[in-house]
Amino acid sequence: MWKISLPPVRHWLFQRSAAFALSTLLTACGGGAGGNAPAGEQNNAPPPPSNAQCETSDNGSDSEQCGALFVGITDADGDFLQYQVAVVSLSLERADGAVVEVLPSANTVDFAQYVDVTELVTAATVPVGTYIGGEITLDYREADVRVEVAGEARAATVVDDGGAQVEQITLALTIDNRNQLVIAPGIPAMLTADFDLAASHTVDVSGAEPAVTLYPVLVAEVNAHEHKDFRIRGPLITVAEKENDYRIAVRPFYRSQGRFGGVDIETDSETTWEINGEAYVGAAGLAALAELEAGTATLAMGVYEGGSRVFRARAVLVGASVPGAELDAVEGHVVARSDNLLTVRGATLVRTDGALAFNQQVTVQLADTTVVRKPLKPFELLTTDDISIGQRIRILGEWENERGSLQAQSGRAHLLLTRLSATGGERVSDTLQVAALAFGGRDISLFDFSGTGDVPENDASPTAYQVSAAGLHLGAIDPGAPLSIRGYVAPYASAPVDFNALSVADFSDARARMLLSWQGEGDTGAFVSLDGAGLTLSADGAIGAAHHIRRGAHHTDLFTLDALPSIAPADAQRFSCGIYTLAVPGDDSRELLFFSDFGSFATELGDRLAGGAAVKLLHASGYFDDGDNRFSAIGLSVVLRRPTN
Repeated sequence: MWKISLPPVRHWLFQRSAAFALSTLLTACGGGAGGNAPAGEQNNAPPPPSNAQCETSDNGSDSEQCGALFVGITDADGDFLQYQVAVVSLSLERADGAVVEVLPSANTVDFAQYVDVTELVTAATVPVGTYIGGEITLDYREADVRVEVAGEARAATVVDDGGAQVEQITLALTIDNRNQLVIAPGIPAMLTADFDLAASHTVDVSGAEPAVTLYPVLVAEVNAHEHKDFRIRGPLITVAEKENDYRIAVRPFYRSQGRFGGVDIETDSETTWEINGEAYVGAAGLAALAELEAGTATLAMGVYEGGSRVFRARAVLVGASVPGAELDAVEGHVVARSDNLLTVRGATLVRTDGALAFNQQVTVQLADTTVVRKPLKPFELLTTDDISIGQRIRILGEWENERGSLQAQSGRAHLLLTRLSATGGERVSDTLQVAALAFGGRDISLFDFSGTGDVPENDASPTAYQVSAAGLHLGAIDPGAPLSIRGYVAPYASAPVDFNALSVADFSDARARMLLSWQGEGDTGAFVSLDGAGLTLSADGAIGAAHHIRRGAHHTDLFTLDALPSIAPADAQRFSCGIYTLAVPGDDSRELLFFSDFGSFATELGDRLAGGAAVKLLHASGYFDDGDNRFSAIGLSVVLRRPTN
């Protein structure tokens, strides 16, 4: 167990009252690539070098006292259409007390855009040594948070559990002492911060205005084995054709200024390129890149290979092909089409002047001259007819403020991988008939499928949506099974096939999240039983607005089950470790207690409940067995409160 006493309430940066629930941890569960610190290292850490010696720059540092730290930001699937806040700072503390700031300036981040991707935010140069903790500060004073209510994007104010509007908060990060963050010269480390929106909030849309209460949960993984796709942006520095790589200055989040360290991006024969509107594959693209000037805008999508600790690009946009570089851009889902006029929902608008805006709905004017490509398959012959309802799309053109629309007659359209949530149905040969629920988390009721069929009678039907699974080796899919399908929507006016799948995942066996809240000050009798084997929830408790299991975009209301699920620690043979967290009240401080052993966690939780504490919030991540009504938890956070009556 690790015990952290958080600063007194008066030290927290809320203006009116401090939010109580906080669950933060830096860990390397399943990772360990950074290695454990050798015995005695914490006491023998070298003195911190000067700032100049370890200054973050395009070229990094050759000093033996400095090393590289890559920092990425991502998010788990949540209830938000937009969650835009400012990340003011991210600092790390060494074992000898030295503190290093790894973000050179504040960044405005829309965490809701990072469900399927991780953005590299800095390639920092930091002093070598073992790091034991840190802090991250989020500023909500100009936040733009939106949730969907009856198909409309509604602005929401984020409040703490006392009802006070959140303005600024600093979260303490504590590194698991089994797998510490070790910075060594020449061996870059990766730190991925996941601001878990699903676990960090309760969202109530039953009233006149959306009610969003913050219980911040941040998990930062050190050298974790599994990562989402990476997005890396920034101006070009150099190209090394013989080494098959190029170097950029990191500039994240559509920023028009700033250089947050240099990073090399490796390419290979399968890397696809679009450079100033022209398509290339492999070495031809790298050669074309070498002809361009330093400072040219680049955007790479790819993976971080943890073993070799390199970024490898799958698809690269360069110059005028980068959104906002020379053309304005809109990204979102097509919800309707009439001839060459598209309606795009949930649109992110990127302007050439660096401005970034969220528009609930915009129109886009296409023409036969609009160039259409798939970034991962740039030589596939496409036309504007390949853009249909549900497709996630990025379109470059000229924004007209007066019309509130994008003119793309001389622009380009990128068909992006699209995520369809559905439930399984009848399967005939390579075609799977499903009930479509959402595209990219947007409810299917928002989409107008008129014109999608080769004749009106064949227009796509959400209740009988036809998915081509040609080339996929699918196992048995039960009727009603929750599915996550990735691929591309079939061309407009071509149904009966509605969607061409590249992958189909049965979410019955996929990662799940459970969130439960309790009314008022919480419930002292939330559990019927509690021991090292697990816990049983009480159905008689005062359960609040949150009571669901989420698997991707699929929600299971716990009240629709025969009984509330039991919760047990995940199989230790399958997972190297679990993290079980208690947020507990103190006299003048808030404490976070972290456990890797569920038995110790259960004992401490039982003692706290026996002492009069009440359960306010429970969040579990792991796997849900529908047949046994059992949730196997890899991570479990329980927020306790001390009742005032």
